Formats: sequence, structure tokens, C-alpha cells
Amino acid sequence: MTVEESWAKIERWIAQQAPEEDPLPAPCTREDLQRLYEHLGLWLPEDVERSLLRHDGSGLTEILPPGYTLLGVEEILRNRSIWLEYATPDDTNLDLEDKTFLVPIAELSVTKLMVDTRTGRLGSWDIEEGYFLSTDPLRTSLSVALAFVGNLLASSPPWIVPLPGGGELEVTDVDPDFPGTLVWTDGPID
Repeated sequence: MTVEESWAKIERWIAQQAPEEDPLPAPCTREDLQRLYEHLGLWLPEDVERSLLRHDGSGLTEILPPGYTLLGVEEILRNRSIWLEYATPDDTNLDLEDKTFLVPIAELSVTKLMVDTRTGRLGSWDIEEGYFLSTDPLRTSLSVALAFVGNLLASSPPWIVPLPGGGELEVTDVDPDFPGTLVWTDGPID
């Protein structure tokens, strides 16, 4: 499934099930991407680029489980700059030569979802654990993660995501605190 097909399924679910969700951002431009690449000094994987050309991030909408928002071009630049300056010097999980190839593309609070620009694989980074490359098949690439979410949302409810090691997440539009929005939850909704 293409990134665009995955986004179409996600957009359709949001329009039908989550009408109170903030509108997704407009696409970035080719000029925005060129500026991003000039600042990064490297290229993002094609699926990340295609996602940005569909939506320049996801705003406040938590697209990827367990609640990651996708970053737009400006947020990628800001997050990467901060990450390189403050986070990477003490990260013993990363070899020095690997650090320059990682770029944050999503966030969940202080946790960053990072893409390895050489392979397209996704890993995560947080201040306490440092960098972690997951073996979860959903972390193979952004296109795999978006396809999973798109297919899940295009299926019949309940929209359940089994977690590696046990447990599950559910996508809901009836969260009592945020009704009519896309919410990933690990607990039952009353």
C-alpha cells in the first residue's frame, strides 16, 4: 500500500469517526523539503518525504500508536537540532557515526520516533533510555506503520492493536475526555 493510500484511509476514518479532531496540516512544498535537506545535510527516506507532501506533520492528531504525532518540516528541524546538541552526547546506545543519520519524525511527549535515513527503519529515543531500535514489525518503516494504521481504521470496530509482549491498544472516538477525536488507549472506555 502506498503512503497516499494509507493517508486516504486515515483521513476517511477521521472525517467519519472523529469530526472534532483538528484538521490535519496541509502538505509541505518541494521548496520546504529542499530547505530541510539543506539543513539536515542528508535525505529523508522516500516514504517520509511522501508523507510530508501529503501532510506537513499531523498537528495534534495522534496518528501512530501508542499516540505519536507526526512532525512537520519545521518541527523536524527544531527537534533534530535540539536532539543533536543535548541528547546524543551521552547516548551510549548509539555509535558516534550513527547519530548523524537519525532524524526525529514523530513525538509522544518527550519520546521521539526516529528514522534512520540509511535504512528507513524506525527507532525511539527518550531522555532516560536513550536510543532504542525496536524489532516490532511496525517499526520497519513509516510506510509500514501508516499502512497498519490505515488498514486498522478501515476495518470494522473494535480497532484493536496487539502489543509486542502482550497487552493491547484500542483506537477510539468515544474517549470521555476527547469525544469525536482519534485516541489510542490501553484501558477500556466506559
